[in-house]
Amino acid sequence: MKINLKRTICMLLTVSMLLSLCIPSSALATQAAEKEPVFLLLGDSIASGFGISNPEEACYGRIVADTNHYAYRNLAVMGTDSTELMDAIETGTVQNPATGEEITWKDCIRAADIICLSVGANDFFERPDFTQILVGAISGKTDLLDETAALYSGNLRSILDTVYALNPDAAVIVQTYYCSCRGLAKRVNLAVTDRINAAIEQFDKEHPGRIHICDISPAMTGKPENLADDCLHPNAKGNVAIAEILLKTLRDLGLGSETTPVVKVPGQDRNRYMEMYETRAEGVRFTIIMMLLTGNGVNILRLIRNTYFKK
Repeated sequence: MKINLKRTICMLLTVSMLLSLCIPSSALATQAAEKEPVFLLLGDSIASGFGISNPEEACYGRIVADTNHYAYRNLAVMGTDSTELMDAIETGTVQNPATGEEITWKDCIRAADIICLSVGANDFFERPDFTQILVGAISGKTDLLDETAALYSGNLRSILDTVYALNPDAAVIVQTYYCSCRGLAKRVNLAVTDRINAAIEQFDKEHPGRIHICDISPAMTGKPENLADDCLHPNAKGNVAIAEILLKTLRDLGLGSETTPVVKVPGQDRNRYMEMYETRAEGVRFTIIMMLLTGNGVNILRLIRNTYFKK
């Protein structure tokens, strides 16, 4: 499945070199642009670049596409859980930027050469009864955690089965989830992280070669400097770090040769909590509370410096 894609890319590169001997450079550039591998992102706020204010220019998906010269499309949406993603794949539409016409998500999946998926965290954190999950994780009662994990696992299977049915030749990369908390909150975060990653690993075990797991946790877990001020999402530095891991995965799959991220536009860190409050003082106060609750108090100095002293 993936070997066919690698052969196709290698063949295209060879044909491009041969054609360069007899085709004007402008015509060759047009052909090359049309044959760029299509890199598609699906999922949640991590994939959408929610931790920076210019995600279209600087999220890790864009960095990977710019580095490896892929055609880029990102359908990830903040707050998406596995049920919503499954529904969007079945019924979602989007405007084609090239023609302005409306196309379906299924069409986007069919057209993709590489599909990168990030989903799962919102299945847990966006539940109306998350407080009960929180208390249960701390007290050792995992009924709700396990129930949610079972629902997520079933949805993940449906998503990946649908993607495979639509495009069996695509290279499908599934990102793991990471632990962004330390201290007491780490216990809850790890309980969720372990269940998400276990579901991904189980699918891979049952369907060898169907997906490629990309563990992004080395870029984020225990790395508060790579977290946005909301203590959840990758900031600009975190997006670069994730891009580097993805580039290495793609290199190992024979789908790229570069492992050093090319950042054409620097990411601008975003603090969602500052946007929630009318005054700067209120935003800073709430951000500090969240940093302390998640064990990321080390970022308080960065917050104060960027809020009050950065020009």
